[in-house]
Amino acid sequence: MISLIVAAIATLSVPVVKDPPALVAIASTAPWHEPVALKRDVVHGRAASEPTLVTTETDGQFLYVRFVVTQSEPITATQHSDDVGQGSDDMVWVDLWPNGTSGYSYSFYATPNGTHYEYSSENTAFAPQWKSEGETTKDGYVVTMAIPLKVVRGAHAGTWKMQFVRSTHATGEQDVWSYDESQTNPDDVSRAGSVEMQLAAGTAPPRPAPRAALYALAQSTTPAYGGNTSRVGADVSIPITPTASFFSTFHPDYSNVELDQQSISPTVYQRIYSEVRPFFTQAGNFYGNFNCDACPTYKTILYTPSIPTPSQGYAIEGKQGQFGFAGFDAIGDQRTDLGSALNWSSPDTHWYASYNRAQANLTDLHDVAQEIGTNWNDGKRWSAYVNAGSETGTDVSDPSQAKFIDAGAGWGDPHTGVYASIRNVGAQFDPYDGFNGHPGIAGYGIYAAHIWNPAGNSKIAAFGVSGFLDRYQGPQYGQAQSDNSLLVDLLTKSAWDFQVFSGSNYWRFGQTLTPISQNAGFQITYHSGLVTDNPGNFPNHGASATPTQINYSTGRYGDGRLDTWFRSTTMRVGNRGALSLSVDDTAQWMYGKTADNIQWFDSVSYSYQVNRSSSFAIGVRRVIGYPPQPNGGGNCEGVCSNVSLAYHLRVRDYEFYLAYGDPNTLTTVPQGIFKVIFYGGAQKGT
Repeated sequence: MISLIVAAIATLSVPVVKDPPALVAIASTAPWHEPVALKRDVVHGRAASEPTLVTTETDGQFLYVRFVVTQSEPITATQHSDDVGQGSDDMVWVDLWPNGTSGYSYSFYATPNGTHYEYSSENTAFAPQWKSEGETTKDGYVVTMAIPLKVVRGAHAGTWKMQFVRSTHATGEQDVWSYDESQTNPDDVSRAGSVEMQLAAGTAPPRPAPRAALYALAQSTTPAYGGNTSRVGADVSIPITPTASFFSTFHPDYSNVELDQQSISPTVYQRIYSEVRPFFTQAGNFYGNFNCDACPTYKTILYTPSIPTPSQGYAIEGKQGQFGFAGFDAIGDQRTDLGSALNWSSPDTHWYASYNRAQANLTDLHDVAQEIGTNWNDGKRWSAYVNAGSETGTDVSDPSQAKFIDAGAGWGDPHTGVYASIRNVGAQFDPYDGFNGHPGIAGYGIYAAHIWNPAGNSKIAAFGVSGFLDRYQGPQYGQAQSDNSLLVDLLTKSAWDFQVFSGSNYWRFGQTLTPISQNAGFQITYHSGLVTDNPGNFPNHGASATPTQINYSTGRYGDGRLDTWFRSTTMRVGNRGALSLSVDDTAQWMYGKTADNIQWFDSVSYSYQVNRSSSFAIGVRRVIGYPPQPNGGGNCEGVCSNVSLAYHLRVRDYEFYLAYGDPNTLTTVPQGIFKVIFYGGAQKGT
């Protein structure tokens, strides 16, 4: 049977206006030009259920975008500070690819009340100043945006790729302007529309500007924690071409005011932290671009959070045609760390290839790791990939055991996905600047999922089943790891989510294959968010600003049985405040061999979004007891309490932080931190 793919790859010419339109969402006094409609829901694979009209204009300095949304579902608009809580509200956005697949991508998001977010493939810390306004109407809401073209690298007069998207939080629907029938991702450049961008008469394309971020930090604490101190430092970025930059850092310091609190949930896997340091975030998107299906653990040859903050660093990143490139040299205390990346994408985006190299040089250690990979997709259902890597250096005694190869393929449509992979990771492949959860394994993994979306007036929004299993042999003693899981998920249109799950994990420690976890349980969530129809990542629940959750699991863990209860709720306190309460307790019954391990984790936090540019938060947590073994999470034995608070203000040219304590420690650190970052030239992350 021949299946015809229905396509509507759209075109548009952005009108040039002499005077900018009014950004007041509803009471706009200046007429906007003819709108285009968002016609396709790519999540459920059907026509959009409600109208969304989008209008664009430009005066050569800004791109103006206006969304008029009709919505019968209750409007979700809980966030009031920019760049906080993305995904928890209804949202509209525009994707920009000024140079198509050969340049950087940009996304600008806004909610019904005008709160906004942004993204750039060039810099993971992309956060320029731009304007958005939102207001609800009797039929839905209206959002207007003014996006400065000077923050878009490669902005020019001529053809751009562009997409407009509307997301409804209550139903999970995501409507797009340009599409084909097989599309599941709203931000797919290969389905984006072709847009003719014009510049006003006498207006030249914006040129990238150099950027300097200067910080000053003062810390007040007792001698036991380093005593009172102050520091200054800088990050500098200098454009080389419209799509490439040289950047460096001098005496950087990032403290804990820019980090989130980490979970202490029991897990056999190492914990993964997000990078926040500007020197590493500027080119962060160039590294680690390797596909992986049905993966058992996280693996990368370059994991920058493992690199201590350098005293100085020098780097370059950029795009040239279909190639992307990056490299850095971080110079620290008696060590240097180097990284480099080269990426290529075909014009139709069906093929992608990447090469990464990471090197660590210490006084008594030298380590070099390399990885190369390619992946392919047919733009519809099928995908495949292969990656390979190696490591050499001081800690590698057998080069044949310091290599890996990983390959896989999959098939997926809006409702079903099946993915499988095979891999062989040598026992000595463990890059010093990387992250490898489990060296010395060889085997396979399989993942499959299916989601049903009842039509008509059904009270069920989605029902899904997913399963995962893998089997890995070690270099000796036979089986080294196996993981199994089965999940059944039911989401109602009234925002109730019911899950039932079962699974097991076995790891070999020395000669013993240990049942790390054999568990089954359930989870009930109210205001859970949504289930997107993306079986390749099922289940994917959109965040909610006020969820309430109860989770219970029980089963074998280590040499005992582990019962775990988790209860949490977040409630609104006024229009801008939120109070969160959680209780997480574990009881590991050791079958009489040793003392039982019982631990409670309680936390209370309050946050207040003062306005679009500032917010305040305070948190109190307490851990009592002893964690499950082995590697049960957290290092507290007995009683550990922590109090911390933070205030953040961001305006056009500077950021201001004021914090007490450290939320990433088990016990309160009696320290006060004051930090100011000044931006000169280009804006943050541009």
